[in-house]
Amino acid sequence: MLDTRFINFCRADSLFYDAPATESVGADFHEGRNLPKGWTATRGREWTVCVPPDSSVPDQGWKIHVAASPGNAAGLLDTVAPYCVEHGLMYKYISDPETLARRGSKYGDRSASGKFITIYPADETELKQALDDLEQLVGGTPAPSILSDLRWREGPLHVRYGGFVLKTTRLKDGTLTPAITTPDGELVPDERRPGFHTPSWVTIPSFLQEALAERRARTLGDFPFRVYKALHFSNGGGVYRAVDKRDGNEVLLKEARPFAGLDAAGDDAVARLDREQWALSQLAGLASVPALRDVRKGNEHHFLARDFVDGTPLTELVRLRHPYGTTDNTPQARAEYADWALHIIGQVAEAVAAMHERGVVFGDLHPGNILVCPDDTVAFIDMETATPAEEMRGQAMGSLGFRAPDHLRGPAVDLFALDVLRLTMFVPMPHVVPWGTEKIRTLIDTAVRDFPLSESFVRQIERGLSDDVLGARTEFGVRWPAAGEETGNLIANIAASIVEAATPERTDRLYPGDVSQFIVNDGGVTFAHGAAGVLWALHRAGAEVPAEHVEWLLGQAGQVTGDGPGFFTGLAGIAYTLDELGHADAADAVMDRAFEGCDANVATTLATGLSGLGLTALHLAARRGDDQGLRQALQLAERLPDAPAPQRIGLLHGRCGSALLLLRLYEHTGRTDLLERAVAELHAELELIERTDFDDRFLSPGLEGSAGIVLALRAALRHAPGDERLRTAVNRLVNLRRGGFATSCGLLHGRAGEILALEDGGSTSERDVLRFHLEALGWEAIAAEPGRVDFLGNYGYRLSTDLGTGSAGVLLALAALRDGAPALPFLAPAVLGARR
Repeated sequence: MLDTRFINFCRADSLFYDAPATESVGADFHEGRNLPKGWTATRGREWTVCVPPDSSVPDQGWKIHVAASPGNAAGLLDTVAPYCVEHGLMYKYISDPETLARRGSKYGDRSASGKFITIYPADETELKQALDDLEQLVGGTPAPSILSDLRWREGPLHVRYGGFVLKTTRLKDGTLTPAITTPDGELVPDERRPGFHTPSWVTIPSFLQEALAERRARTLGDFPFRVYKALHFSNGGGVYRAVDKRDGNEVLLKEARPFAGLDAAGDDAVARLDREQWALSQLAGLASVPALRDVRKGNEHHFLARDFVDGTPLTELVRLRHPYGTTDNTPQARAEYADWALHIIGQVAEAVAAMHERGVVFGDLHPGNILVCPDDTVAFIDMETATPAEEMRGQAMGSLGFRAPDHLRGPAVDLFALDVLRLTMFVPMPHVVPWGTEKIRTLIDTAVRDFPLSESFVRQIERGLSDDVLGARTEFGVRWPAAGEETGNLIANIAASIVEAATPERTDRLYPGDVSQFIVNDGGVTFAHGAAGVLWALHRAGAEVPAEHVEWLLGQAGQVTGDGPGFFTGLAGIAYTLDELGHADAADAVMDRAFEGCDANVATTLATGLSGLGLTALHLAARRGDDQGLRQALQLAERLPDAPAPQRIGLLHGRCGSALLLLRLYEHTGRTDLLERAVAELHAELELIERTDFDDRFLSPGLEGSAGIVLALRAALRHAPGDERLRTAVNRLVNLRRGGFATSCGLLHGRAGEILALEDGGSTSERDVLRFHLEALGWEAIAAEPGRVDFLGNYGYRLSTDLGTGSAGVLLALAALRDGAPALPFLAPAVLGARR
C-alpha cells in the first residue's frame, strides 16, 4: 500500500524526492504583514511560528486549532492573527496555500487535516476567553472538522490537549514520537490519532463539557445500514462493508467529509460522492457497474451505498497469477496467463466503451479499481472521479502511470489508461510509463519477448502510448547490459551519477534520496537513507569518494543524534562509515554519543537499536584489535531480553537483528550459549511467519522483508546445519521471490536486496532468478541527463540515490556480484575463535 507521505515530497522542479519548497513568491498567507516590535516569526517547512516578546507558554496544555479551507484561509488569518497579537498569544499557521491544500488532500494525514492556525493559551482562563472572543469573530465559518479535536460550537474553532514544546519518546518498536509529560515526570506519546482523546490525568474544563456532550450526541440516528467492517480510510472519509437493515442485503458504504479530501481541481469528498451518485445512475443496468442503493446525510457526513461486489482487485490477481511472480515462469505458463489477461482486458475495453456511449468518463481507470469476480467477469468500483463526456474535463486524480497527460480530455483519459493497462498486465511496472517513450519501449519489448501477443495488440499499445499521445518525446532511456555482458562500465556510470547528483551546499542532505531523509531524525546523514550509506557504497564499489563529500559527513557527524543508536537509521551506521573512510577519532566520538543515548527505551533492532550498535562495536573491535568493543557488544547482548521487544519482523526491525549480533559474538568468543540464543531468536521470528493466518504479502521483498530474513537464517545454518526448521524456512522464503516480482529496485524493499540474498545462496534455480532481477533493474534505470544512470526510488514517483532505496543500493549489489564478496556490514562471518 502506498505511503501517502511520498506525494508530499514530489516537487515539480525536481526529478528526485525533495522537501516541499519553503520559499514562495507572494504566496505566503502573511505576505506583507509586519508583526509588532519584539515579536518573532520563524518559517519552517510547513508552519510559520509567531512568538510575542517575553513569551512564557507552558510545555503543554489546551491549544486552539482554527480549521480552514484554501479558499477562506487568508481571510481567517486576517482576523485571527491581529487578535493573537493584541492579546499576546503565541500562534503558528500553515505558511502557504499549497501546503494547506496538500494537507487537506485526499491522502493527507487524517488527524492533522484542516488545521490551519494553532493558538497557545497560557492557561484555561486564557483558553476560555480566546474561544469566546474568536467565536464572535469567526464562529460558523465553513471549514473541515478536525478529527483529533473537540469542536467548539459550529467551528472552525477546535481544542485539544497536547504538547506546546516538542518533546519525544520511543514507541514499543523503538521509533521516536512526540511526547507529553505525566504528573510524575514520565514522557508518554502525545496521541494525535483521529478521534478526540485526553490523557488520563487531565480533567476537561467545565466550559468544554457542553462541546463534549454535543460531540457525543452526534450519532447516526435512524440510519438504515449496520456497518461491520472498515475497509479503508482517507482524509475524505471511510469505506465500509455494511448490511442494509431493511432487506438484509450486503452493501458497500462510502462516507464523505465536507471540505476534506480535496483533489487537484479543489473538489472535496462530498463533490466526488455526488459525482459517483450521478455516474452510478447514468450507468444503471450495466453488468460491470454495481447498482446504487441509497444516498443520505448523517452526523454532518454524506453517505452512498451501492451493491457489494464479491470480487478480487485486479492488482492482486496479477500479483498471484503472473508468471514473473510464481515458480512456474515457463513458456506454457506465460501463454496461459496471456489468455486470461487478454480475456480480462477485452471485458474492460468493452465496459469502457459502454460507459462512453452513456456519456460517462470513468476518470480513474487502473487495476485497483477493477474487481474480478469468481466467474472471471469484471466490475468497476470508485466512480467518484467520473465526469460527463461532453464536458471534456482533464483528470483531477489518477494512479501513478495511469494518469493521463494534462492535454488529454474526456474519453481520451480513459483510453490512455486502457493502453497502460494493456501493457502493464504483462510487465507490471506502470510507474515507469511517465518517464516516456524510451522506457515504455523497454517494457513493450519485454512483453513481446515473453508473451504470445498479436501484432495488432502490440500496435494498439504503441499508438496509445506514442509521443503524440504523451505530448512530448522524452530521453530518459538507459542502455542496460544483456545477461553475461560486462557490468564494469555500468558500475562506474552509476557511481559517477550519484556523485553528480550531490548537493554539498545543503545542510539537510548531501545525496538526494528517500523521503525518510526529511521525516526521520537526521535521515539525510544516516546509513540507510543519507550520506553515510552512499559514501560507504561508493567506497565499497571502488569509486573515488570526493573529499568535499567526506568533509560534509564529518561536519554533520558532530551534531546529529540519528533515530536512536542503531545502525541503519541511527548513529552506529554513521560511525561505521567514518571509520571505513579513515576517520577513527570521529567514529569513536559518534559511538560514544550512541552509547550515552542507549537508554532503557531503546529497542533491540538492527536499524535503530541495540543490535545495530553492538554489531558496530564488535566490528570496530575486530578492526583495531582491542577488547573494549567486544565487551560493549557482550553487555548489549545481555540487555536484549529486557529491552522493548520488536513489534515487526525482519532483519532491520525484527528479531533477526538480535540473532545476527548473537551469532557474530559466538564466532568471536566460541560461547555456545550465544549460538543457542541466536537460534532461539530466529525460531521466535518464525513463530510469527509460520502461523496459518499469516499473510505472505507482509513479507515484502528486500532486506526489510524476506531477503533479510533469508540472510539471517543462512548465517545461523552455517553453525547449526542440522536445524531443519531454519532450512525449511529458507526454502519457503526463497520460493516466495523466485519469479522475480519486486516493488522497487532498492536494497531495503526491492531487487537489490533480493540480489544479495540470491547471491548468498548460489543454487542453479536461484541463479536463474538472479539473472531475471539483474535484467529487471534496467526497467527502472533512468537517465536524469544523457549519459547518466539513476534509479527510481520507493513507489516510483521520483529518483533516489540513497543506499536503502536508490542508486547506491543497486551499485552495492552489482559490486558484490563483481567481487564475489558479501556486500553489507556484518554479513560476512567472523573467524571462529579469532578473538578468544
